[in-house]
Order: sequence, then C-alpha cells, then structure tokens
Amino acid sequence: MTALLSIENLSVVIHRPGRRIAALSDVSLAVDAGEVVGLVGESGGGKSMVARSIVGLLPPGSHATGRVRFAQSARAASHGAVDHGVAARHAEELRDQPDRVGWVDVLTMDRAALAGHRGRGAALCFQNPRGALSPTRAVGRQLTDRLTVHQGMGAGAAREAARELFEQVGIRDPGRRLSAYPHELSGGMAQRVMISLATGCAPGLLIADEPTTGLDVTLAREILRQLRQAADTDRRGVLLISHDLAAVAEVCDRVVVLYAGMVVESGPAGRVLRTPAHPYTRTLVASVPQVDGRRVVATPGGMPLLAQAPANCPFAPRCGHADDTCRSQRPAISEWGAGWRVACFHPQSDGPGTQAGGARTATQAEPAGPRPPAGSAAPEPPAVLSVEDAHVVYRSRFGGGGHHALRGVSLQVAAGETVGVVGESGCGKSTLARLILGLIRPSAGRVRLAGHDLSRVRGRRLRALRTRAQLVFQDPIGSLSPRRTVADAIAEPLRAQGVPAAERAGRVAAALARMGLDESILPRRPHELSGGQAQRVGIARALVGGPDLVVFDEPTSALDVTVQAQILQVVAELTGDESRGRVFISHDLATVRGFCDRVVVLYLGRVVEEGPVAEVFSNPRHPYTRALLSSVPSLGAGFAGPRLELVKDLEEVDAATGCPLAARCPLATDRCRAEPQELVGYGASRAACWRVPELPELLRGGVTHA
Repeated sequence: MTALLSIENLSVVIHRPGRRIAALSDVSLAVDAGEVVGLVGESGGGKSMVARSIVGLLPPGSHATGRVRFAQSARAASHGAVDHGVAARHAEELRDQPDRVGWVDVLTMDRAALAGHRGRGAALCFQNPRGALSPTRAVGRQLTDRLTVHQGMGAGAAREAARELFEQVGIRDPGRRLSAYPHELSGGMAQRVMISLATGCAPGLLIADEPTTGLDVTLAREILRQLRQAADTDRRGVLLISHDLAAVAEVCDRVVVLYAGMVVESGPAGRVLRTPAHPYTRTLVASVPQVDGRRVVATPGGMPLLAQAPANCPFAPRCGHADDTCRSQRPAISEWGAGWRVACFHPQSDGPGTQAGGARTATQAEPAGPRPPAGSAAPEPPAVLSVEDAHVVYRSRFGGGGHHALRGVSLQVAAGETVGVVGESGCGKSTLARLILGLIRPSAGRVRLAGHDLSRVRGRRLRALRTRAQLVFQDPIGSLSPRRTVADAIAEPLRAQGVPAAERAGRVAAALARMGLDESILPRRPHELSGGQAQRVGIARALVGGPDLVVFDEPTSALDVTVQAQILQVVAELTGDESRGRVFISHDLATVRGFCDRVVVLYLGRVVEEGPVAEVFSNPRHPYTRALLSSVPSLGAGFAGPRLELVKDLEEVDAATGCPLAARCPLATDRCRAEPQELVGYGASRAACWRVPELPELLRGGVTHA
C-alpha cells in the first residue's frame, strides 16, 4: 500500500509570552489508503497537535520543522464531486501506480493551497459535534452550504447529495433530518452529521478526534463502524484519535502511542494494545476498566510539560524499569517485531501484567463488587433514597402531547451502597438524576430522600433537603464557575447550609486533603486546573457538606485513561464509606462492573433489569442488557457467552404498546409486541421479559441478530 499521509520528524515548538512549549518532538507516522490508524496517549501528549499539523491549523506562535507530506493523487481525488466511487478510483490508482504519486508538504503550503487542502485533502471530525455545529442553522443547510462552496453544486444537487450522505452514515429518514437543528438530535445522530460534514468534500484523509467520547456503547460502536466503512468501502485513510483503547484495538489496523510529544510505540493495533512492549503503553492498558471486573491500576504522577525536546526518556520518573541510562539518554525508536517499533531501553515482552508495566508506585483500585448478604442478626442499613413507581412527563410548551421520560421507575439505595444506572442515550438516566436531586417533580409516584417526601416540602425546607443529595458532574471544568476560586467552589454547599466562615475553611481543607490535593490550589480558578484536578475538586465539593446521597453523572467520560484510573481510585475509596449511598450513572459498563454493588438497566424510561452487578453482568437475563454487554469493546476476553445485536436506533422506536424493546429485538414475537412486560425475579436479579427461561436455548440456536 502507498501512504496518503507521511509525517517525517515533525517537531512543533510553541512560543508564549515568558515560556516555550515543545509540543511535538521528531514525530513520524504514516496513514495508507483504506487504513485506520489510531493515535493514543494522555491529554497533553500531542495528539491534537498532530491533527492540527495535518490540516495546517497550528496555533499562533508555533514553529514547525520536519515534513507533513500529503499524496498529490489523494488530493486530486478530493477535488471531484461527492461521488465516492470517484474517490475510490483515485485511491486505487494511488495504490496500484505508486510511480504516479506526487507529494506536497502541508508545512510549506500558502494560504490558497491550505484552503483547498482543508476539507478536500484532509477533513477533521470534531470531538464535540454540537459545539462544532451552528445552533442557529439546520444541519442540512450547514451541509449543503459546504457542498455548494467546495464542490460548486447547485442548490438542488447539493440537497440531494446531502440526503445521500446522511443515508450513507445511517441516518434514517434523511429528508426529514435535513431540517433538524443540532439541539433536536441525539449525541449519536449529531456525531453522524459531523461525519457527513467531514466526508462531504470527499477527503482523502479523515481525522476523527475523540468521536465516541460521551456516547453510549451501542452508539459508539455504530460510529466506529462508520469510520471503518470509510476506509474499507471508500478507500479513505482514517486517523482516529481516542482515549478508548479497547475501541482502537478493535477498529484500527495500526496504533501510534504518544507521550510528551514523542512516539514511544507503534505497530499492529491488536498486538500493541494487548501485549504492549513499552512501559508507558502498559500503564495505559492497565488503566482501562474491563467488563469482566479486572482491577484498574492507577499510575501516580503526570506527563511533563517540556520546554525543549527531551534529552532523556520523559517517562523515566514514572517508570519502575528506569535506570541511569534512561535518565541521561533519550532512547531511539527501533524495531521490536514486524511493523512494530518501540522507543525504550527496556522493552517488555510478557504482556501488560498487573503492575502497569513497571510503573513505580502504581495503586490498585479493587472493584467494589457485590457485598455479601447480611447475616440474620445484622440490621438492614437505612434507605437514603427511595423512588416508588415514578413517572415523569415533559409537557409540550404548546399544551399538546409531551414526552414520557420515566415510566413507573422504582429504585432503592441504602446507606453504604453503590447503585449503577446504565442504558443508552435517551433512556431516562439524566431525568432520573434530576428527579433524585429534587430538580423536577414526578408526574406520578413518590421520591423520598433521607426519609423525606420531596413532593411534600417547599421553600426553605426543600432547599435544605436538596443539600442532602449532591451531584458530581460529567464535565469537571464546565461545572465550576470560571469566576470562583477552588476554595469558593468547595465551600458553596457549606454556605448553603449556613456553616460559619471559620468552620468552612477547616472543612474545605479536610475535603481537599481527602482528594489528595494540596492546599496551594485553593486560590486557583478552573482554567488553571487539569481535568483530573477539576474532577477531584468537584468530588470534594459534593462531599464537603456530608450529604446522604452522592450522584455521579459520567464522572470519568471526559478524562483520559490514566486520569480516569486515578479518579476511579478515589471513587473506589468512597465505596467503602458506609455513611452515605451512591448512584453511579455511566455509559461505561466496565466502570459500573468494577465499582457498583447493584445495577439498574433503563430502556425508554423503564427498568428492564436490575440485580447484583456481578450476576447481571455475568448472566444477563434481558435481551437488552445482553446487547449492551455485547457492544462493549475489550482488551481482554470481554463479555462471555452468546452475543446479541439490536436492529434499530433507539430514537426510531415507539414504546407505546407491548415490550418497549420489541421493535429492536431479534427475539421478539407477536406476544412481545402486544403485552407489556413486568419485572419478574430470576435468582437474585429481576428482568422484564417473558422469554427469559427460553433465552439459553434460543441463543444456543444462534439467534444473535436480525
């Protein structure tokens, strides 16, 4: 194969007033036509700087050396219409007739050449689709504008091409979706629109920057399929930047690992991420939660911010294998196997192991797992939260219809217990969190917090009761006021409780110490914190007032894998606290497996399965739970047992009659479509499916997809 992109010894230095940052140091990598290459590493490692170099969008004050060469034939392919067959033919020419290839260096392009290169030569698919899409214009208009400007199409042809692009990325009823605004789309649908915008000009290279962050497992799997299809069907090159190592191992052909702006390991994705050779890659792998409940290993310390290219191994301070050679010399990247290269004086050959590949002082966060049943003499712990047959209906602003977000949900959380809540986007998880926190009232049913019925209190009593439940947000920096210092942010719940100033200072310091943070960060503001520091501040703020209940809403989804492991270590320590209950809402089923006692599975506002987390995850009774677990990528064995795949998107389903999953379930019968399902006990768990006794035989028969 011939490379579409060839980066050779790329170094980027950023000059800022009073400081100098060596963002990249001698980075070399290539992407071929029809190939998906993964780019992984911690935040600050240089992944986004590589992407910006490819499209000529380096920040002001940057000085780049080396070469970022783009194949001219690939660029010629991108100048055609949105005919993917044209792009494919050019890619075939590039592969079969390498002597015809000409190269252009992005670093030497003038402004006009860059304008043609961006979008047509290489296109960038952003991490936050709603942030990248204009909120005031229909998504179809945004796509047709791009086609008319870059492809010279008329209005009618552009709209037809836009409809075809939406259809190609799996958007159902594309004609109707062209008129939708970004806020009317689910996260997965918005990401598919973003892919359409990126591919609309038929680029030779598609760069996907964290395309699955914040998406549930089924949506993430579908987005990754779209990227794989872009390589296999359209012969595009794809550069996938991601924190999700398991997904990278499944979808990528090769992987490149960055640390402190330099390549430390590269090679076949499956081999590098399952049996890594570099100690840093091993720490990344050990930091990833697994659905089988394997322990997470957190590596202390952080990546250095370098002022110049490193003269030694930048990972040496965090590596248990480091010696004087590592601390005085920079290892050259050398061959480790066929197509496998490592920059290390002491590469390992025995797989990731349990000690994070030799991390110096790794801390193991043991999974909480299900608690043993209490003996007959042991009193039952008090319930800090009780949700009984709760319904929530969001009424239309104009009085007609409405959205039934929760349908008869019941949930109990005892002191000292951690309950996980899982399900796809749109299933009602966020509505349940708002209900628990007293931010909305149930249309029917009852919510009791610390023994008090939230619907029966008003005014000051309600505000005081709300302080008994605290929320840890998904976006750690966005959840903190940019105008307030860390000290003010943590003290906020104490001010709401009327705690005197002198006592507040002591309690804030104690909460900060519990999170492993130094008091020197108290005067800082959110923009001065790393993602991990900001999330620790958020947890400290939630705990400082001594709440009865803490709700964790996707607390690690915005963090890279090593920081995730450090935060999960904090969460693991909190699971040993018997004084309060915890609700853990997450798309990451592997994290829920490791840190929860029980799990509740929501689908379209209904509880379809609940029970001890170990039992539900090892032997899921409901087809929906099995389908979720089947979609989880894994670096290890993954979900054991027969797998199941659903057939339609969640938002295309009408749950008005019968089983809400019937339209998507390959095992559904006429009875499923006609009869509502109720939770029935099976061992220690409960599931809402009348076919549970038949499932083992059905799955053995190979009915795993539509």
